[in-house]
Amino acid sequence: MISGVPYERVVAVSPHFDDAVLSVGGLLGDMTGRTLVVTVHGGAPPDDAPSDWDRLCGFASAAAASSARGREDRVACGVIGAEWVHLPIADGAYGPPASVDALTEALRAHVTEDTLVLVPAGVCRHADHHRTRDTALKALAEMRVGQAWLYADQPYASRSDHWGGPGAEALADEVWRERMAPVVENFGLPEARTLRLSAETWAVKHRAVLAYASQLGPLATYAGHFLAFDGPLRTETIWRVGLRPTPWFPGAAEKKREGRA
Repeated sequence: MISGVPYERVVAVSPHFDDAVLSVGGLLGDMTGRTLVVTVHGGAPPDDAPSDWDRLCGFASAAAASSARGREDRVACGVIGAEWVHLPIADGAYGPPASVDALTEALRAHVTEDTLVLVPAGVCRHADHHRTRDTALKALAEMRVGQAWLYADQPYASRSDHWGGPGAEALADEVWRERMAPVVENFGLPEARTLRLSAETWAVKHRAVLAYASQLGPLATYAGHFLAFDGPLRTETIWRVGLRPTPWFPGAAEKKREGRA
């Protein structure tokens, strides 16, 4: 397990307000270093028209939804002892994909040699998660600092067969690699590491998840009994990534030929 290791800082990259806590809230709460959750799509929507998800959560406007989720995230981060940063990028549900370049600047500001960085694996089909993952790994490879781990995105991961059971790691290694093809091709992946949270760690994560009150109803419809004591959120899956510049990143191949990569 990587919790308990004295990293100077832990940075969790979260595509949306709840992703990091749902996915690795137990791990984050157990870490000994200073913890920061960077929410990528944490900005105000370009207009006030609510998304379908906003309406399911009971909001009449996008602004009200974004404001409420920001407040909920600050509370959840407080429960697990994490600081927070909300980048000014609107959720992809509100329009054409927005640039997430601000994430690169945030990582440059907060990641040092002794930083552990947790990045969404993109085991789902959500474009926001894939853009976040690819941007974060590109930035970290170019910076050549920090230790990167991918995490299985929740609640999407728990909808897969065998999640939380004996077949979970095989599922991660065989099935999800297809959804993480750019990562596997350019970095390779070791076997998945599955963490089963203790009752004490789960109790803290459970309180943090409950802070996202506006989304619990729709999430339960989507993911079933995800808040159960022996439910899917008590299992967290991570992969360590060996970062290196590759031709996947513009300019990396040229730098390598020059002996600088």
